Amino acid sequence: MYASNLVVTLEGKLPKAVKHNIHSHLGKLPDSDIARSAFIYSAKDNTYQALQALGYYRAEVISSVISAKVNGEEADNDSSQLIINITLNSPTLLDKVVISLDGEASKDPVFQALLNNHNMKKGDILHHGKYEDLKSDLLSLGLQRGYFNGELIESKIAIKAQYQYADITLHYNSGPRFQFGDVTFNDFDLEPELLSSLIPFHKNEYYSTSSFHELQNQLQSTQYFGSIIAVASDKIEDNVNHQYIVPIDVTLTPAKSHQFDFGIGYATDTEFRISAAWRTPLINKYGHFQETKLEYSEKNPLGRFIYSVPLSHPRNDLLQFQVSMEEEDYADLRTKYFSTKIGRLVSSNLWQRQIYTRFHKEAWKYELDVNAPNPDWSELDAANYLIPGITWSRTKRSGSPLDPSGGFRQTYNIEGAHLKAGSDNSFFRIHARWNYITTLKPKHRLVTRAELGAIYVDRDAQLAPSLRFYAGGDQSIRGFEYQSIGSTIPSSSDPEQAEPIVVGSTRLMVASIEYQYYLNDKWRIALFSDGGSAANKGEFEPVYSFGSGLHYISPVGAIKFDAAYGINDYDDEKNSWRLHVSLGAEL
Repeated sequence: MYASNLVVTLEGKLPKAVKHNIHSHLGKLPDSDIARSAFIYSAKDNTYQALQALGYYRAEVISSVISAKVNGEEADNDSSQLIINITLNSPTLLDKVVISLDGEASKDPVFQALLNNHNMKKGDILHHGKYEDLKSDLLSLGLQRGYFNGELIESKIAIKAQYQYADITLHYNSGPRFQFGDVTFNDFDLEPELLSSLIPFHKNEYYSTSSFHELQNQLQSTQYFGSIIAVASDKIEDNVNHQYIVPIDVTLTPAKSHQFDFGIGYATDTEFRISAAWRTPLINKYGHFQETKLEYSEKNPLGRFIYSVPLSHPRNDLLQFQVSMEEEDYADLRTKYFSTKIGRLVSSNLWQRQIYTRFHKEAWKYELDVNAPNPDWSELDAANYLIPGITWSRTKRSGSPLDPSGGFRQTYNIEGAHLKAGSDNSFFRIHARWNYITTLKPKHRLVTRAELGAIYVDRDAQLAPSLRFYAGGDQSIRGFEYQSIGSTIPSSSDPEQAEPIVVGSTRLMVASIEYQYYLNDKWRIALFSDGGSAANKGEFEPVYSFGSGLHYISPVGAIKFDAAYGINDYDDEKNSWRLHVSLGAEL
């Protein structure tokens, strides 16, 4: 340690933890002559306190002050050097650790787990910090579990046998455990049943801070409210009837009636895009809400309207009505569709399940001529479908939501249609996608994904493009153009003039593995390989790619610049480098 008027030197064989604790006890170096004198005067006692805190009661400390030297030369007369020579000797060891519980906590398994797993055992070096931590853990756990009258009746360290051993005694009396009472809301224009469904505990259930915080989280998740203040009211203690109750008072204010979001982005697949969203978080006292989103890019403009009606819970059980219109640009065709959907969305244990029925109307046109007009509903290549289906999804992540250190997302979809049930043809479609992230060790991250799909349809049926499978692009097989991989048909009946046109496939298999190394908190490099294909049954011909990337971790997610070389063993002319730019988190 060095200041302009004092140099402090610690001598002796000292572990880093001991040195750090001594410096902490010595405190900030003096900046005046008066402060220097006080610092030197108290340094020896402070050093002893630092050593005893770590169990070195028999340490020897000798301090001396000499004129300091700076760069090998005598310093000014006002500068001094404080040398503290320390001989640790044998530390004080724990002999007995006695922790006793009285009150209802003595039968609480969480308290028993704390007593069985604390880190102060017979034979360990006495550590005052661990002792204070254990005292704090007992008191804080009592508050977390509802033992509001809990107190430490006894807490002491007894040093014995000439500082060779120490006994620790802790006696905690928890008193009774309190229970949740009534949850009272201020006057708010929302059906009482909806508010009640957001309470994650029952009346007379034992109090816990985790349940209390979950109440706040449940209320916040609805986005109905501008502010939420939940506090424990005056406790009720009835010793005669052994009733100990904590009522909860909740004050709510409404959120803004309308919320708007605007955005701009870029990805190689869809190029530049702008978006606007309008959300009404609370339409009426029944908790209805709506979200409208418009997004424009040259390749993939879309509009979507979702109206949600809470059933048993404002977020975990919804009846949803959805209307969407979208245009999509595939390799050799352009399609647009109109869809209406009604479904029930249920969330439980991180799983989301939606059972739905949707009406899907689609028209498409092959784009052999870049000047060809957009599709319209009068085109012959059009189809209508009435499609029931079900989707399951689950996302679990750790670390930052925008750049998770680990996680797993899985999504499954099953849907179909039948010619005799309001559809132009029959099909059955299954699709699954998995994304997995793990941090192997600091700075080393592994990202993998896989996708499988199958469609069962009569060969004579002409399935709409958006219902088929394609591969290629930023989120599929890099090194290939967006949705450019799929089964083909000839563009003409004349073999000499015919060119293959990609029309999508009934089978999909894609996998990717990517290693990422963090250069610092903002930048990382990546090495990856993708592979797979989209093809009809019996026609699977996989393609591959490899490449590297540079990623910037921005406040809105990772901005990725990936260069990939696509390898097509069946068409050497398609082998080439391709740059992919995208923005967003992997999960």
